[in-house]
Amino acid sequence: MVVKDGVISPSGSNDPDFDTWLSQQLQFNEPHLDDDGFCERVMADLPPAPAKRSERRATRYQYAAVVAASAIVCWQFPLDEVLAQAAQQSISLYSLVGVAVLSSLVAMTGGIFAARR
Repeated sequence: MVVKDGVISPSGSNDPDFDTWLSQQLQFNEPHLDDDGFCERVMADLPPAPAKRSERRATRYQYAAVVAASAIVCWQFPLDEVLAQAAQQSISLYSLVGVAVLSSLVAMTGGIFAARR
């Protein structure tokens, strides 16, 4: 948005008035305001950043949870019935089961990475 003569008008990135206004604003130099050390005190009072060791520990727990969840899913999956049906219908579902297990592991790992960000 550009304010020109008291009128607000939208502008695109190729508007010369906006470019001029932006370059003027970026060159504007305000005097430094002395805060009497306030920023330094606030920064000193902030808690320290978490150690890398605790982050690795959290990551290990997350991966352990993924492995445990995958083990429970595999344990509850009726693999013998699926194999019997595959044998009866002469359709190879071995690859489909493998793809399903692999995709669930990838989805859970992606969830971990998304949660960490």
